[in-house]
Formats: sequence, C-alpha cells, structure tokens
Amino acid sequence: MTRLFHHIIVPTGRTIVMGIRFNRLVWTKYFDAAWEATPLHEKLTWVLFLSNTLAILTLLQILAFK
Repeated sequence: MTRLFHHIIVPTGRTIVMGIRFNRLVWTKYFDAAWEATPLHEKLTWVLFLSNTLAILTLLQILAFK
C-alpha cells in the first residue's frame, strides 16, 4: 500500500516544485522585461482594469453575503 502512495505522491510533489519554480521565473524575469517594454498608456489601462475588477468582485461579495 505504501508503494502505491509513493508512486502518486512523488510525481505530484515534483510537479508542484517545478510549477513553483516556473511561476517564480515568469514573475521575476519575464514579467519585468515585458512590463518595462510596455508603453505607459497600456500600463495604466492594465492598472485600471485590475482595480475595477477588484472593485466589482468586492461589490458582488458584499451583496452576496449581506
């Protein structure tokens, strides 16, 4: 029985570690490079989009749990 769990858990653990490493690489290296190359008006558009999305989600949560 232990062997069965070992074959399931070890690949899952490796996949999680690899996913974390890839995510860190994307957000520290590639995102910074892409963000620096983006014009100011597009950066402001993304900030506006994210802030409005957060505001709408907060409003929906308040209305749902009221």
